[in-house]
Formats: sequence, C-alpha cells, structure tokens
Amino acid sequence: MRFSLKSAIKAAVLLALLILINIIGRLQIDSSVWNSHVQLRYHQDSANLSSDIPGLFEDCKAPYPSNLSYFWQESPDISESLPEKYLEDYKSFCWFNKTNTTELLCLPRVYLGGFPKCGSADLFRKVSFHPHIEYGACKEHRWWSRYRLQHDWREHNSSVKQSFSHYLHQLHPQDITKDSVLFDSSALLFWQYEFWEERYAGLEERPYSSADVIHAITPRAKILVIVRNPTERLWSDYLFFHGHDSIGKEYPVQLGYKNLSPESFDKAVRNEISRFRDCVTRKGLRKCCFDTKHVDRYDTAVVTLTLGMYVCSIPEWKERFGDQMRVIRLEDYSADPVGTLKSIHEFLDLPDMTKQVLEIYIKSHKRRNERSKDNKKLGDMLGTTRQLLNSFYRPFNEELARVMGDERFLFE
Repeated sequence: MRFSLKSAIKAAVLLALLILINIIGRLQIDSSVWNSHVQLRYHQDSANLSSDIPGLFEDCKAPYPSNLSYFWQESPDISESLPEKYLEDYKSFCWFNKTNTTELLCLPRVYLGGFPKCGSADLFRKVSFHPHIEYGACKEHRWWSRYRLQHDWREHNSSVKQSFSHYLHQLHPQDITKDSVLFDSSALLFWQYEFWEERYAGLEERPYSSADVIHAITPRAKILVIVRNPTERLWSDYLFFHGHDSIGKEYPVQLGYKNLSPESFDKAVRNEISRFRDCVTRKGLRKCCFDTKHVDRYDTAVVTLTLGMYVCSIPEWKERFGDQMRVIRLEDYSADPVGTLKSIHEFLDLPDMTKQVLEIYIKSHKRRNERSKDNKKLGDMLGTTRQLLNSFYRPFNEELARVMGDERFLFE
C-alpha cells in the first residue's frame, strides 16, 4: 500500500511538471505572437500621420494660392491668341485665328486627369470611341503642365518648350465640327508641378495650379478624373515604371531595373513614409504633397507615395469646377465599364450609345497597360506592406470621402 502511494505521488508530481512545462511553452508562444502583434500595430500607428499631427489637412483646404500673374508672364502668347469670347454654336471652345481669319482654333471642352496606374489610358481609349469625341494628335498632350514650360535643368527630360500655337495645332482643329467635343487626356494635370522650386525660387510653394489655369481660360470646361485604391496604385506604379525597359535601361542604378521584388518594395515604402513624415512635420502637408523630391522617380522617390494622396489636389479642382467635375473610381469602372461609359456620355452631353455597341467594343479591345507575364511572376506585395500602406493612406481616404460626400472613396 505504501509503495503504491509513493508511486502515485511521483506520478502526480511528474504530471504536474509536464503540465507546467506545457503552460510555460504556451506562454512563450503567446508572448511571441503578442510581441509580433504589438510591433505590427506600432508600425501601423506610426504610419498614420493623423494620429500624431493635429490638423493634418488644414492647409489643404481653401483658400488655395492662385497668383496667375506668374502664368501670364511665362506664357504671353496665350493672352495674345485668345479671343474675347468663344463661338457660341460650337461645343468645344473655338474661335477664328486673329491673324488668319479663315483658320479655326479650338481648346478642349473636356480634360481627363488622373494619377499613374489608375486606368486613365484605358478610360481614354473607351471614351474616345464615341463618334463625337476628338482628341487631336495624341492621347496626352501634356502641354499645360510640361511642354508649356522648359525642363532644361533635368538632363534626362530636356524637353523643348512648345508654343501655344503648337498645342492648338496638335489638337487638329481641322477635324472639329460644331458638335465635336475636344478631349485632352493629360493625366498629369492633377499632380505634375515638378521643379517648381527652381522655377519659382524664393517662394514657399507653387503660386498657382493647373486648375487655376484651365478655369481662367475655359471656365465652362468639364473635368474627368480617375482614381484607385492608393495602396494598389503604388504597387502597380512600382512594378510598371521600375521594370519598364525604356526607363530601366537608362536609369538602372536609381530604379533597380530587373531587381524588383516584394521585399525591395517594402523597404522603399518604409523609407519613403519616414521621409514624408519628416517633411510634413517640418513644412506641413500641402508643401510636401507637391514637393518634387517625393514625386520624381528618377531622383529620390523610388515609390511615389504622394500620388495616392488624392485629397491634396482634388478639392482644389472641385472648388474651381464644382458640378463640372466627375471623379471616377477604377474599381467601379472595372466592375461596370458599360455603365460607367454611359454615365460619362450623359455627363458630357454626348448622344447616347447603345449598351450592345459598347459591349462589343469593350470585348474587342483588351485593357491597356495590364501586368505582363514576367511581372505577374513576382506575385503580390507582402501582407505587412499592404497593412502598413492601408494604415498610412487611411486618413487621406477618409478626408477624400468627406470632401466628396461619398464613402466609396474610403476604398474599403
């Protein structure tokens, strides 16, 4: 009996020890998981600028700087060419040349703005299928924010300055009829103010925006802009521009050509968030949104984080054009291209096109600029990178949704 009792006690002690060891092991695992969760939560919270920068969006609200005296000084040929008023029986903004009264000149009735990798190329192609749409020599004339000015200080983009007359003739006015709607799909209208720091040395920020210019010259113009979930936009931008032959071969060191990976993207994202946070802390959001150092892929910005902060530029255009502007989400356009196009036709006062005709055209034309097979082999961004970016962009999406009065712009 005594032997059996001792054996039972030993067995109980051994069982207790085993249970204790198991509990300690579980605690260590749970602690590891908890620490990992806390660390991830810390990174997410640190990425959310609104959590520790009070009044983050205050300087992105009206009134906006609008000193067009700089613009008129830069481009005197515009004021010399413009008429006192446009021809009333034309849908586009047309007039007869002052020096050649038989020559018709026109400015666009519609501008399609956007941000890289948001679907503007595909939307342009589908919208321009309408028989009343004319767009001239090319999809993106890029005149107002690029070729009107001269980028001779940047060796790899030493574009020649183009005259207003050149732009007008690139729009092919000879093809315009009274019912034509002239269309300029220069997507970078909404964001390209590169090197304004050198051009306007001594100013704290750019003196005017493209919205000011277009509104001053054609106040009845209509504006389309297409946006996309900013996290997905950034990943697509990184893959497309940093793996593009025409860019990568010329700038292999800066862009890491052929060295794309989810890991390198993650590193670039974390570095840029840190740089941008430092900028906002010192200068405020508005100045940093349009800071060339955060937009120029060829120099310092491996990932263009600011181009997903739509709320930095869209409210400025909305204040100028009001109901004459329509903001489209790529997600909605992809889900219902026919419905989106018919809505755009109505917005632009274009004759209706049947659903059947649009469906046939869409099916016969594949999407523009989709990921290549080699590109798709890279897979997706890391889950931790997506969580970090979602946290970073959340306050910007929330502010955009508030400005637009539409929860779809939360991109959830």
